[in-house]
Amino acid sequence: MMGPEGNDDGYLVEGSTRDGTARILPLVTSPGNREVLTDWVGDHSDYELIRDEESLSADAIDCVILDPPVLFDRKTALTERKIRDRIPLPYLLLVAENEERSVRKTLREEHPDLWAVVDGVVGMPVSKYRLGDRIETLLRLRERSRDAIEQRKQLRAIRDQHTGHGVIITDSEGTIQYVNRAFEEHSGYDRAEVIGKTPSILKSGEHDEAFYEDQWETITAGNVWQDEVVYERKDGEQYVIDQTIAPVTDSEGNIEQFIAVNHEITELKELEKRLREQREQLAVLNRVLRHDIRNDLSVVLGWAEALESHVDDEGADHLRRITDSARHMYELTKSARDISAALQSGSDPELEPIDLQNVLMDEVERRRETYDHADIEVSSPPSQDTTVRANEMLASVFRNLINNAVQHNDRDTPQVTIRATEHDGTVRVEIADNGPGIQDEVKERIFEEARKGLNSEGTGMGLFLVRSLVETYDGDVWAEDNEPRGAIFVIELPTVSSQMNGEQNS
Repeated sequence: MMGPEGNDDGYLVEGSTRDGTARILPLVTSPGNREVLTDWVGDHSDYELIRDEESLSADAIDCVILDPPVLFDRKTALTERKIRDRIPLPYLLLVAENEERSVRKTLREEHPDLWAVVDGVVGMPVSKYRLGDRIETLLRLRERSRDAIEQRKQLRAIRDQHTGHGVIITDSEGTIQYVNRAFEEHSGYDRAEVIGKTPSILKSGEHDEAFYEDQWETITAGNVWQDEVVYERKDGEQYVIDQTIAPVTDSEGNIEQFIAVNHEITELKELEKRLREQREQLAVLNRVLRHDIRNDLSVVLGWAEALESHVDDEGADHLRRITDSARHMYELTKSARDISAALQSGSDPELEPIDLQNVLMDEVERRRETYDHADIEVSSPPSQDTTVRANEMLASVFRNLINNAVQHNDRDTPQVTIRATEHDGTVRVEIADNGPGIQDEVKERIFEEARKGLNSEGTGMGLFLVRSLVETYDGDVWAEDNEPRGAIFVIELPTVSSQMNGEQNS
């Protein structure tokens, strides 16, 4: 979890113990002490002796070993370097063994500013083992300081990146060490009320112990955990969060803290619930209305059929208009059913290879039975082996387009001509009519306008369903002019063989 090396704040050192080599700068006047240091470093491959005494200002130093003459002579530079570094550079002071006590006393009482920059004192002569132990202790402290700085940077970055999201930081045992203001706003708890406690104070009772055991096992194994959690506010009200918990480790991979980022989604979940309830209510209403309307239309059509032998030619024309309108309304109930099914599915529909010729020709026969006064012809049907990826609602595409061509036709005998062609892995089905046509400015938005539903001008809600289904099948649909008059609706769908090749090449 620790970040990469950097020097953006002027305190991460290049080539330090972090990359396996600690660089030691000896500032000693005694030749004997210098020899001891040189021998000791020579016995340790993890350390490097910097011989340039002017390197005190360089970043690439991990420890300075000095004696009292250098401490006093270069006190300004040593103090400035100590103040400059956010990760303190350790200073180890070497003194004669018989002078150690007096040097400590003098520095503490007479030069407290210098005493403050000294991190350790070793009396000389000293064994290599003891000297090495003191140096390694100081280097470990420096490394821990570096880790602490890195962690603070990470935590600060997390707080900055998740403004508005609740943030909880705990120790490795799950005890809360920090929460941000957003957490206080979400939970109703003040920071002082939760510091030192565990997140269990937020438990709502909605999750069993297995839920929390899985959470704890995941994060203590060093992995990130993410899920929706129902918490309880201070006032007892429940709220829902999308929570992500990540472990923070030290340089050796040991977990030191856990950070939880909470995105409150209570309103979103409530909205989803309301939409689900409304969808269920609309589904019931849709079924009831369609059932009642279809029953009444069946009665109308039945009486109209009974009247056929009791009216003259002029009355027969009026009767035909009545039956056409009744059948139109009957077809609208089918479209309403299909649209309802498409909107309620919620997930991607399951598609399978569909024989295009069978679906199209079966629907054409049904339209001929419905509109016996119209001339519906298929000049060029799809070939028998043409298949597309679709579902059972593919028939609704052709039903609505043929209905549209007949119902909005201003001729006594509506003519509908259907032609299918294949080219470059696609099949194109054109449904042409001899009606009044569609204005150019309407062509661009005709499918959008259909979203208005039954009250819209023009073609009605059927085209909305057509476009939705065709796009589900990875196809396209549009309107063109027919010559000499009328409109052509074009449906273009990829064939199964072309889709399979595309998937293999992707």
